[in-house]
Amino acid sequence: MNQTLPNTYQYIIAGGGMAGLSLAFYLNKSLLKNESILIIDRDVKQANDHTWCFWEKEVSPFEDIIYRKWNGLWFYGKEDFARFMDIEEYTYKMLRGEDFYQYIIPLLKQNPNISFLQADIEKINGTTTSAEVLTNKGTFIANGFVFDSITVSSFNKPNYHNMLQHFKGWIIETAQPSFEPQKPTLFDFRIAQQNECRFVYVLPHSTTKALVEFTVFSDNLLDEASYNNALKQYIQEVLKIDDYRITEIESGVIPMSDEPQVISPSPKVIRIGTAGGYVKASTGYSFQRSQRFLQKLVSDLALAHTTNKPIVFQGNFNTNRWKALLDSILLNVMLHKRMPADMIFTKLFQSNRPADVLKFLDEDSTIWQDILLMQSVPTLPFIMGAKSVVSAKLY
Repeated sequence: MNQTLPNTYQYIIAGGGMAGLSLAFYLNKSLLKNESILIIDRDVKQANDHTWCFWEKEVSPFEDIIYRKWNGLWFYGKEDFARFMDIEEYTYKMLRGEDFYQYIIPLLKQNPNISFLQADIEKINGTTTSAEVLTNKGTFIANGFVFDSITVSSFNKPNYHNMLQHFKGWIIETAQPSFEPQKPTLFDFRIAQQNECRFVYVLPHSTTKALVEFTVFSDNLLDEASYNNALKQYIQEVLKIDDYRITEIESGVIPMSDEPQVISPSPKVIRIGTAGGYVKASTGYSFQRSQRFLQKLVSDLALAHTTNKPIVFQGNFNTNRWKALLDSILLNVMLHKRMPADMIFTKLFQSNRPADVLKFLDEDSTIWQDILLMQSVPTLPFIMGAKSVVSAKLY
């Protein structure tokens, strides 16, 4: 048993990654900051293990640590369509994991009510009155809630659409100026698609440094050599760079699934992050969605605390049924190869104001705006996808 920490708290955050630390950040800014909070994670968060990119109109809660910001983006699609797009009211932002951890963790440690524990989480149990987290350093009890970001679904239930966004990225430095710092590439489909959705994005840090990331939407992972070869080929043949060195490497796998998630497996356990269904099913985007959902969660918790009324989560409280239907349809179209994904994205960006496409992907658009935007892609593949989804009652 860990002797330096008490074993009972109001809230326990199981998993101190992006979702867990963001939740603690918002709790610390709310009237709940005086509640006892324990954050448990197996790792000491120090490495630059993630790069989160997102677009927004507003000032980010993490604006002070945004690493790079851009007002325009390159898109390279099918049929020789290429355009540098002004994204107007939006700003595209890049946040490094290392900066995120170095900002949030010291801030949280200033609050004497927040404790950290480095431990392996073995099990999470919940009852109607409390929840407990079993670790290799003892058992810890939450009288309020355990927020679980580690119990992720296997995403293998039949009849649902289960894809993966998998990627590998290199931060490279070149001997000669090779990049335009104010002109990142959001999508570059000028690579062999292999009957999947494959693209590269390039985020310049300077004229001689950039993150180059190869991304695939598919239902199978690649072998390590395939990711490396794709990056090498793109850097040499598309970027026309031969003299470079790799300074950092990142990789990951993100579920893209319309499989329903169990948000609250027991009254005192709430799943967050990927475990809570925060990842957008059709694109794998998660950072902005997570921030929105977590702020709403803290708002609900604070309201329950103020009114002294119990808070109850039933099902996925984040789900917009219309948006979920659109996600399922797009997943169906991609999985069943009804239309090449690179052509879908090309048509969207070719025929619409780029900011409207970003608004659509961010789920900020109205139903009418969604319908207008969807008219820019061939209708037959999506009608077939919609029929399949509706007949299966997946949304």
